[in-house]
Amino acid sequence: MTSAQQYESIDGVVVRPLTPHRDSRGAFTEIYRESWELGCWPVQFNGVTSAAGVLRGMHVHIQHVDHLAVVAGTMLLALHDVRPWSRTAGTSCLIEIGANAPRAVVIPTGVAHGFYFPEPSVLVYGVSAYWDSNDEVACRWDSAELGLSWPTTAPILSERDAQAPDYAAFRATFLQSWRRMHGALPERCAS
Repeated sequence: MTSAQQYESIDGVVVRPLTPHRDSRGAFTEIYRESWELGCWPVQFNGVTSAAGVLRGMHVHIQHVDHLAVVAGTMLLALHDVRPWSRTAGTSCLIEIGANAPRAVVIPTGVAHGFYFPEPSVLVYGVSAYWDSNDEVACRWDSAELGLSWPTTAPILSERDAQAPDYAAFRATFLQSWRRMHGALPERCAS
């Protein structure tokens, strides 16, 4: 079994290659084991189907960590570090995740993420705390400050994502929400 690796672009993001076991019937792939100790201990799992051209996000969580894997199709995962106390603050990247070369990805709190599906796909993800609308802050998917080169200019969006605020409002709301839920920002940026 291949071990997990810290993803170098953004602090706290972990990418773990997964091993499909194929035979004439199809394939079996483990997508989560508690013993992998990836930094996410899910209390809830969700399955999401998306049509080709769908973009979900950008969102950031203040309280819960995500553990995700694509089990059918392909997803372009966008990440952006919103945490001013992180050494990778302001860093963005895109990672292709697909069922043909499966990987699990763990996204820590404070790292914004968005999902673009170029083909019909199925995403399975676990969260370390039960879903709570107060734990999610949204940003326009195409905000220039994110520095993302999406492969589309006209994705299919939810109404909520289409009406998401600009980056400045997003960042301010994230910091206010963090203080409300955690009491203070981590020491390195408390000044």
